[in-house]
Amino acid sequence: MSKGLTVFLGGAGMNGNYQEDMVSALRASGISNPVYGNYSGWLQGIDKGLHWSVDTVADASAVIFYNQDQNDPIALQFANTNDCKVEGSRSAFGLVLTTYSGLNRSGDECPRHTIRYELETPRSSDFSLQNLEVKQLPPTDGQFNFIGYSWGSIIAARSALQYALKGKTIDYLVLIGAPINQSLLTAVRNNKLIKKVIVINLTEHGDPIYAGMSDKEIITAIPDMGKQMTEGGEGHFYYAAENEHGSTRRLKLANQLFRAGLR
Repeated sequence: MSKGLTVFLGGAGMNGNYQEDMVSALRASGISNPVYGNYSGWLQGIDKGLHWSVDTVADASAVIFYNQDQNDPIALQFANTNDCKVEGSRSAFGLVLTTYSGLNRSGDECPRHTIRYELETPRSSDFSLQNLEVKQLPPTDGQFNFIGYSWGSIIAARSALQYALKGKTIDYLVLIGAPINQSLLTAVRNNKLIKKVIVINLTEHGDPIYAGMSDKEIITAIPDMGKQMTEGGEGHFYYAAENEHGSTRRLKLANQLFRAGLR
């Protein structure tokens, strides 16, 4: 009987044969009991009856509503304020006016004032294995790991946090091409029951997405993402190519994760 559980969650739509190939690569590398799951941002329960493109667009449009920590309000903000110093803040009717100083993470001068709209909605989403369509229970022996790619990295982070907050140890959380805000990245890194967080940005392959980015950066990256999607495994879609090159890349990734300690 296999020990442990490693859950792989793929990109928007969580569809495509590359997911099964990724699981096969993980198994071949020596990582026991890998499976892949599914979580639809807007269409949970009906997504499999729709054309793959509809499900993909739905998940992609849900990114900015899921990619922050559960204690961080869903905010639509069109300025990069990562690492900026907050000088003051006022709010009314969901609109928040914040004053900043200093330089942001990109080295640019912080905007003096920004306005964002916060959606104060209940954060009751359930990211349990059952809701990820994984039929197994959290393991009692061996490692409990999550590997998320793109949209899947958001759900992997949220699920890992959910289990950690309930006292369950997560051995490895791997975030690949992750369009997550800084608050979610900080939350998983600071949780003591998430033992190891591995961030794999694909910027060296031309991916405009990276872990810790702002929603403004995600929105402005959409045209490049659309172009890369049509190029068959370039940039953000480096590990999603459904061809021989993609299979080779996925096996190399699996071996890299094995060397990093995943079992």
